[in-house]
Amino acid sequence: MPESTVTTIRSDSTNTKNRLLTATERLFASHGFAGVTMRGVADRARTNIASAHYHYGSKEGMVLAMLKRRIDPINANRLKYLDNSRNLSGNQPLAPREIFRALILPICHEIAKCSTSRDNLAQLVARSFTEPVRFIQKMHQHFFREVSETFVEELHRTYPNSEKKDIYWNLHLVIASMLGTFAQHRRLNDFSKGLCDENDVEDLGNRLIEFVSTGFEAGIHTYSK
Repeated sequence: MPESTVTTIRSDSTNTKNRLLTATERLFASHGFAGVTMRGVADRARTNIASAHYHYGSKEGMVLAMLKRRIDPINANRLKYLDNSRNLSGNQPLAPREIFRALILPICHEIAKCSTSRDNLAQLVARSFTEPVRFIQKMHQHFFREVSETFVEELHRTYPNSEKKDIYWNLHLVIASMLGTFAQHRRLNDFSKGLCDENDVEDLGNRLIEFVSTGFEAGIHTYSK
């Protein structure tokens, strides 16, 4: 088979897979896991259901592949931010603000790319509050367990005298605050009667970092007494 033909086939396959994942993202964001069907995704992606099965095997496989495309770059940037902060600190324990900056800024940058990206990502984040527990657990295992443990260990370096239980509790509250902020950011304009700009992602990120850092530190000191 000529090389040009092989290249064309690979390109067509990549384009089909991207269309399938984009269609999956839109359906999942709007209707959740229960509202995604292989046929619905295939129709929206302008392909056939056999192609959807060939590339992803099942509805769950397709949804997880879509989430991987969205989440993996954010997690990679989180670890990159953390590594940069460690290097700048001479590998000394980091201040909580530096740790939570690494956690929060990458998702802020993703949201800030364009209004479509912001709306789609906000809807995906909101799904973390509405999907069945089993699916949320599977999401955590696939995409967040390793990075969560990295942040737990970093926080334990900063607070070596704190019990791991307290670090897990407070990090859980930080993550819940972060997810809730991004899932509900469209309420901000009405809630503040126009005083707060919901589109100012930089301001949102900086305020969130300050808020969770202060809360985390207060919680750790309270339960370490």
